Amino acid sequence: MFKRLIILIVIGCFILSMADTATCKETITGVGVAAVKDVVEKLGRAFAKKNPSIQVKTKEDKVDAAIKAVGTSKDGSLFGMINRPLNDKEKSAYPDIQTFLFAKDGVAIIVHPANPVKSITPAQLKDIIKGKITNWSQLGGKKEVISMIMREKASNQRVAFEKVIMGGEKVPIGRVREISSMGDVKTEVALDKSAIGYILISALDKKVKPLELDGVAPTIANVKAGTYPITIPYYLITKGEPKGAIKTFMDFIITTEGQALVEKEKIGFVTK
Repeated sequence: MFKRLIILIVIGCFILSMADTATCKETITGVGVAAVKDVVEKLGRAFAKKNPSIQVKTKEDKVDAAIKAVGTSKDGSLFGMINRPLNDKEKSAYPDIQTFLFAKDGVAIIVHPANPVKSITPAQLKDIIKGKITNWSQLGGKKEVISMIMREKASNQRVAFEKVIMGGEKVPIGRVREISSMGDVKTEVALDKSAIGYILISALDKKVKPLELDGVAPTIANVKAGTYPITIPYYLITKGEPKGAIKTFMDFIITTEGQALVEKEKIGFVTK
């Protein structure tokens, strides 16, 4: 009876596959933040060509929601995509979660392309935020009042930025303009010759001008070398050790092809 059931299932899958080739694929799903999701999606498409029996799907969500989803999951086909380490509370709540760092991005300080300033220091950025430096002429630029733009407080880019630039000090209320999306920050800086802000290195284009930070250019090569100070980690997380299709996918990421795809997205692949 059991053998007959297996035969019927196999025949059923074959018949269904004639109508829809994806019907009998094993599906694994990643949930997490957009920046990591974008990279995982591209990796998933390349992976599917080599592993046609496995389908990788992704769903965007906030970091804390992704961690909770994986930590409370009873489904072995779910993994998370996050851009910060778990905090102590999360580690305590979800002790089975395993984290795997596979890439790093960086936070680039950006200005309008017409701005003549080429480099800035963390101390100067801190003084801009605190109101001690208010005009570009104080930094060798034109006589224009500086407009400082920052992401909202919950943004991981802001957390990384403040850790290096503010050193634990709070941003004074009313000293900066807060914008909720990275795309909007880039648009504002591209339109405003007096503005300064920050975005991911992977999001840089000719619309804005990146500044050197302490003489170090915001490049993925410098992120990988450890010389650029503001970085964002890209993690995959699983409940327990990765198994089955998820492990197969994660093994693909560390292949030469997987590494090349990561770095094609202007993200630095890391092995530790």
